[in-house]
Amino acid sequence: MTVADESVGAGGGTGEGSAADTAVTATAPSGVRRERPARITPRRVQGRDLELRSFPEVGSQDPDEQREALAALRAWAEQSAEDAIAWYLRDKKRKRTGSRLLQGLAIAFAVAGTAVPLGTAAAGGSGQGWGYVLLALAAGCKGFDHFFGLSSSWMRDIGVAHALRAELNKVRLEWATDVLRAGRASARPGEWLQPSEVERQLALIARLVDAVRTHIDSETADWQAEFRSRTRQLNEQGPLPGPGAPDRLPGTSAGVAGL
Repeated sequence: MTVADESVGAGGGTGEGSAADTAVTATAPSGVRRERPARITPRRVQGRDLELRSFPEVGSQDPDEQREALAALRAWAEQSAEDAIAWYLRDKKRKRTGSRLLQGLAIAFAVAGTAVPLGTAAAGGSGQGWGYVLLALAAGCKGFDHFFGLSSSWMRDIGVAHALRAELNKVRLEWATDVLRAGRASARPGEWLQPSEVERQLALIARLVDAVRTHIDSETADWQAEFRSRTRQLNEQGPLPGPGAPDRLPGTSAGVAGL
């Protein structure tokens, strides 16, 4: 998979995500109007790449703005995780469809490649040639699935989506636990949050962001290693010999045969 470069700052988002970069005008108790970051709204992941959300504007000039900044950071982290989950679930559907189609065709061709020669032989005919063709098609379906990694990518998508969803739910539960333990102290408007509470919330946000990045990097590394391995296997097999051509030219080694 490919992860698009992250755009930082206002106007960095694209599509429906541009609403995350807008700001709303709020009025302070003193009557002074100032700009505050708007709540990040969910967006669909467009295209084949996973686009990262723009980092929200953060300010802490008064207690209310401090709480809004923490809420914006939490929304940014959670919705980035939800974007990644949605991307992997959507990619899983494509890979699952392709994998099942190829596996089904491979089974059908293999069964037909065995049954056709037997049936024609029982009827007094000769269908051995068609049997070879059908078996070759079955092998081609298996080879296509193996080289392009549809089945393995399907399994990886499921694993990453489940891991991200579990981490997201865990962070949400821990956040709710902290809020419930703090009780009324955390809900008093106009009062600064305790430094320990701020650090705890920031630590949860950072943990979720790190978990999303770690899972994406790990899955991407697995995909790259798998693709390189299959490409190397394909190159090591060399070109298919033509009809009647020798497997190796006289006086050449296996590594340069056919050159």
